[in-house]
Amino acid sequence: MIRKPAVAGMFYPSDNASLEKLVNSFIYGSGRPSDDLITGIVSPHAGYVYSGAVAGAAFASAPDSVRNVIVIAPTHRYPVRGASVYDGEGYSTPLGTASIHGEITSRLLQAGLSFQPEAHLSEHSAEVQVPFIQVRWPGSSIVVILQGTVSADYSRQLAEIISEAARGFDNTLIVASSDLSHYHSLDTAEKKDRKIIEAFVSGNPRNMEAAILKGGEACGIGPILTLMNYAAIMKQKRFGEIMWETSAAASGDSSSVVGYFAGYCGQEV
Repeated sequence: MIRKPAVAGMFYPSDNASLEKLVNSFIYGSGRPSDDLITGIVSPHAGYVYSGAVAGAAFASAPDSVRNVIVIAPTHRYPVRGASVYDGEGYSTPLGTASIHGEITSRLLQAGLSFQPEAHLSEHSAEVQVPFIQVRWPGSSIVVILQGTVSADYSRQLAEIISEAARGFDNTLIVASSDLSHYHSLDTAEKKDRKIIEAFVSGNPRNMEAAILKGGEACGIGPILTLMNYAAIMKQKRFGEIMWETSAAASGDSSSVVGYFAGYCGQEV
């Protein structure tokens, strides 16, 4: 079973050559050096015209040696209880088919996660990450987790499950897919987004929980919290900001914007 692209031609080009050229420009045009000690990134999931540059900077910052990528993404179109792991052979894009890592997926399912096929059919939040993975690390394998339950407790549980499932597989990167605030003025968006960014950079999941209560916004707050808890389990204490931007950079409209953030976590130097 191969998952077919749902938003090719809408969120990103449906033509192979155009898509590859665009993603290359975002990654290698970012000017960001790769960091061998990064183990997780936050990457946005909007249309590439809006968030592609931020996503490109995130993927450019990750190690060249990545071979397995676990994408944790929020759900927008189908109600998922817990988390749904894609249990097929691959995720298709105009660049070809990214192979699903069968062993990690199997371990996740054995640990109690489920495969809810309907959740994956039209969800864009994981799909838009895949072309970046295909360009950055050709031949790598992926795992796709759609996190439906959003709570601090569930993110801690999911992080434990992921850390066990990925045990023994070196060169694995975690990608938390998330946009930040939606449809505020540029000034308000920056204030709200800074709450999230500062909490992430602190490395403390409780600070992120507090940031949401204080008005910070992130549609992928579940995946972000899962990534932060995963880093804590793996004793990785280095967190940082890579890039922040809003849709105003592309649209020119600063009255109602969406915020995009790229961040990283990893081992200390």
